[in-house]
Amino acid sequence: MASAMLVLRQDLADEARRIPTGDVDTARLSRLAREVECFASALRRFGWMAARG
Repeated sequence: MASAMLVLRQDLADEARRIPTGDVDTARLSRLAREVECFASALRRFGWMAARG
C-alpha cells in the first residue's frame, strides 16, 4: 500500500510540474483522479475495518 501511495504521489507531482508549462493532458489527469478516488476509498475501507477490530 505504501509503495502505491508513493507512486501516486510522484505521478501527481509530475503533473503539477507540467501544468505551468501548458503541458496539460486531460486524459492523464482523469486517470490520476480515478486512481486518487480509488486509493481514498481503499483507505476508508481499511480504516473502517481497523475500527471494527
